[in-house]
Amino acid sequence: MFLVKAIACGFLVGALAAGPAAAQGLNLQLQEIQTLIREKRYPLALESLRLVARQIQDLRLETVAPAFPAAPAGWTALPALSLLDEDEIWSSRVVAQRSYVAVPGPARLEITIDLHSPFGPAVALSFNPLVLTGDPLSRLVPLGSETALLRFNPDTGEGELRVLLGRDTLVTARGRGINSPEILINLSREVDSALLRHAAGL
Repeated sequence: MFLVKAIACGFLVGALAAGPAAAQGLNLQLQEIQTLIREKRYPLALESLRLVARQIQDLRLETVAPAFPAAPAGWTALPALSLLDEDEIWSSRVVAQRSYVAVPGPARLEITIDLHSPFGPAVALSFNPLVLTGDPLSRLVPLGSETALLRFNPDTGEGELRVLLGRDTLVTARGRGINSPEILINLSREVDSALLRHAAGL
């Protein structure tokens, strides 16, 4: 029972960020889970806990989604999606992605936000100028108060821009079928980094 109370406490802290109504609904579900445990219906209790964890991650996605920029002129933005693996729903990590489609045309953009990313240290190392000397397609570019790592291949029209906010919030913009890296740079500038820095604590 102590474990359920500990999990409940953690879940409700996250739910409160989305509002009292969400917290109240989850509190009722957690009370039902405690009843299942008292009745020793453990498999059902575990499955119910997994559903609650998924709901919490959906609430966290709603918190992060406003950080995505609006679609550039001539593009359509698709709804933000969670890319979190099923076995990661218990973690503090949030992985969200929004896609942008050119109208008309085959070009496509994607922005991925990875809060509490395990890849932060490795990405930080890739910003080393000595590492970049081995790749003529890569360069560092200013992005507001941040520095971004840009890689663009003019022959294929594919590009990627990465920026690390703090120690473990990674924002990645990718483009296919684009004729300039500037669209990646301009779109990434519109990401609400202040919101992400706040959301990293949720």
